Amino acid sequence: MNIARNAILAAGCLLAAMTANGAEQQPRNRKIGYEIGLGFNIGAMSPIGLPAEIRKIDSYQPKANLSIDFAVSYMLSDKWGIGAGLCFETKGMKTGVEVKDYHLKMNIEEGDEQGTRTGYFTGRIKNDTRVTYITIPVNAVFRPDNDWKVEAGPYFSIAIDRSFLGDVSSGKMRETPLHPAIGISKASYDYSDDIRHFDFGIGLGGSRRIYRGLSVRADLKWGLLTVLDPSKRTIDMDTYNIYLNLGLSYAF
Repeated sequence: MNIARNAILAAGCLLAAMTANGAEQQPRNRKIGYEIGLGFNIGAMSPIGLPAEIRKIDSYQPKANLSIDFAVSYMLSDKWGIGAGLCFETKGMKTGVEVKDYHLKMNIEEGDEQGTRTGYFTGRIKNDTRVTYITIPVNAVFRPDNDWKVEAGPYFSIAIDRSFLGDVSSGKMRETPLHPAIGISKASYDYSDDIRHFDFGIGLGGSRRIYRGLSVRADLKWGLLTVLDPSKRTIDMDTYNIYLNLGLSYAF
């Protein structure tokens, strides 16, 4: 995603230039405000609670989930207002888990049999997920003073790039509990097409001004829609995007 990296780099240069120019602090009574922000997402595409099929989490590695956004707010009073934005962001991770009777469709490369098989797997799997979204948040805005800001509201996301890859090793599969087990040394799967094109959820965040228009911020976004489409997926599990965004924003 060279375009994404270039866009984020350009936004970073713009943010630094605006800060260096030392724009005056935004007046408290200004009704319309604009912000540009840079950050990174840390979190997971996760079930709510650990399913019985997942016996152990061996590893978790977040990716460089960068985000760039532009937001506008309109203050209805000194403290309360409304806001909306446009965000380009990625959400992804790598995980390694040990599972038992985990329903999968995979391509067996090394084992008792070869080819595509679907069944209940016991052994080790590694997942590598990454989704690029264009996100529109709509928030209620609360400003207790000139330094702090709190926002909360729904968000809506469209996936423009989707990837969900996995590797399987050191296990066995049964097509049903009555079928004999198939030993598997190496296999893989690709569930990228099972990821929904759309996501929505709720967000809660806050920021604090640290220098003129520059603020530090943290935003939690909790997805309410399962990431994998139930009508397509082979994994019989509901998972949701749960990510915390940390970064900087500049008001102008």
